[in-house]
Amino acid sequence: MPQSEDQKKKITDIVSSHDDEASKIDQIAKVRGWFRPEEDSAYYPSIQRYLKGDIDLDTATSQLFQKIDQKIIARKLDDVYFVDLWYSIIHSAKRISFHEIEETGENNADFLAKVTSLLAAFRDHKIKDHEEYNYLYSSLPDLGMACREAFNDAPEPYASEIEIDAWANVNYFFARITAEGFQDLSLFAIWVMRDALENEQQDDMEGTAAQKYNVYIPAAAAWILGLGRTLYRKEEDLTPKDRKHGNPAKGGELWKGKAEFSKERWSFWKERLAVISKKDEVSEKTKAISKDALQAMERAETFPDRSHSAISNS
Repeated sequence: MPQSEDQKKKITDIVSSHDDEASKIDQIAKVRGWFRPEEDSAYYPSIQRYLKGDIDLDTATSQLFQKIDQKIIARKLDDVYFVDLWYSIIHSAKRISFHEIEETGENNADFLAKVTSLLAAFRDHKIKDHEEYNYLYSSLPDLGMACREAFNDAPEPYASEIEIDAWANVNYFFARITAEGFQDLSLFAIWVMRDALENEQQDDMEGTAAQKYNVYIPAAAAWILGLGRTLYRKEEDLTPKDRKHGNPAKGGELWKGKAEFSKERWSFWKERLAVISKKDEVSEKTKAISKDALQAMERAETFPDRSHSAISNS
């Protein structure tokens, strides 16, 4: 979808400002209309205080869950906006670079683990003296829907580098919550790999081939870095049994195999990633993260029982 001149100017002004990247992501989210926390979110401020280290996990969960508990006990479920909680967590993940080490030396993958710890706390939360309602926490209501909505905020080829970073960050988050069993979003991996690796990108009205690779490859790398061992070992035929269901796991134009997770498809992704990493026209950043992802793929194949993190794969 082409962007208006007004939107283009707003994004340019944001990118060129002296604000930090997380603040720029906040501003861009509003301009682009991304799914994000409500302006008066009951959850987002507490989540940010927790991530900044101003409050600990117990304090954060007490602030987040107390009002939810009260509404559940009062049987006012319509007043519990679970989606805003999930958007608050997902947007927080967009603001955290998964692949770099901060100047302080803190591993951002560990910092992102604080985000996933909120999901674990929600899932495991118990309502005292009202155990019959615990399923409303353990089932993580509407999380899958919120993730699917956020996945629709994929950047266009003309996206700024900050938008590309945010897209890669949230895909790493999706990979990690899949790895940790909160939600199976592995189909997202196929969609990301299809865009990045299973189509030969061409210059067109939407953007150049290089721009497209620069947008798509970091997100693909995020899935490899976040879920590499599982993706390598995963064997599943996803060929639809009913044509009415579509074919969501189908390949791009270059993949001639089945709609599946398989060693063959993994090997194809690896071959394509190697090719793209050597293209002169893609950015140095794209080349670098491609090489990091290739190394992670090698490790997944060589040490299939070893867990991975962004720092061990970078």
